[in-house]
Amino acid sequence: MSGAQYIPHILYSTAVTSISMHLLWQRKTADEDRARFKAQASILQDLIEQLRSGKSISDEEITKSRNLARIHGEEKQPLDKERTNIGWMDVLWGRKTPADLGVSDEWERKDLEQIRKEIEAER
Repeated sequence: MSGAQYIPHILYSTAVTSISMHLLWQRKTADEDRARFKAQASILQDLIEQLRSGKSISDEEITKSRNLARIHGEEKQPLDKERTNIGWMDVLWGRKTPADLGVSDEWERKDLEQIRKEIEAER
């Protein structure tokens, strides 16, 4: 088989491509984190300067600034930690979502009920 001699090169190129994509993703994530932390620091520095200057600041303004500076979702666990049980069938065929299984969420049910009531009212 003449194609067998190319298998190591294919594996190496796949590994190098995978590593480079992972590093690019890591770099972009780090840049986004850095920008977010810089924005948070800027918001908090402005709040500190306003408080030190003696300007009267309402509690609402302080609360708004603190909420802007807070990291969104810091109380919640990331989705990766919640879902650690991934089997090979999920990897190959994809994970079934509740919508795929026929389970509708609460908003869809409310919308359907409202539409039914409107249709019945028209009759």
